[in-house]
This record gives sequence, C-alpha cells and structure tokens, in this order.
Amino acid sequence: MPEDFSTDLTVAEKQYMRVIMRCISRITKALHSENPDLIRSFDVLIEMQKLFIKHPPENLRQDLPSLVDLDFVYRGLKDVSDKMIELQPHKCKAFLEFCSQSEDSTSSDSAPEHSASKQNNAFVKYIK
Repeated sequence: MPEDFSTDLTVAEKQYMRVIMRCISRITKALHSENPDLIRSFDVLIEMQKLFIKHPPENLRQDLPSLVDLDFVYRGLKDVSDKMIELQPHKCKAFLEFCSQSEDSTSSDSAPEHSASKQNNAFVKYIK
C-alpha cells in the first residue's frame, strides 16, 4: 500500500497492487480447495491486521486520486476475511484470542504503536 493515499499511484504501483490482488484472490480460491489447511490462515490474518493498522479504511475519502484501486484492495481483503470466517472459524477465533491477549499485555505499555485501540481496529472488529 502506498504510504500516502493522497498521491496518485504510479503505473508500477498500480501493477504491483494488481499482483497483490491476484495473490489475495488465490488465497480465497485455496480456501475452497480440498486442502484449505495449506493456507496459514493465522499468518494471513496477522498480515491483514498489520495493513489495517497502518492504513485504516477510514482514511479513504472520495477525493483520493487512486480511490478505485485502494477500494479494490480493501474489498479483496473483505472477501478473504469472509471466506476464512465461513470455512475456518476456529482459526479466526484463535486470531481473536491472540489479539485479545496482545491487547491485555500492551494495555500497560505507553508506546502508541502498541495501544489497545490499534489492536482493536476495524479489521479485528469485523472478524468479531
């Protein structure tokens, strides 16, 4: 994801995002396969959470030059999340428990990057 949503994406950045979206699409398809346990769901969920912490969807605005591309990424992540919740709810529950434990262990930590509000972001709320 670009560091600054307010700048227009370069051609290379748009192509890179398309590659990422193909990977996300393949993850979704793999979840439907005969062997969905080949997907390391917990790791995928953690990486998705990191993206939501760094780039919360609340930062998307109608005036952004690459809104369509950015919106496409978030919709792809939603599709993967929905499939994981549907097909591997036990792994989603383990992820939520991990987030809860992380939130508990960092609640006394004063560092802003570990604040409970960041641990309980829109992505974690959606999975709940």
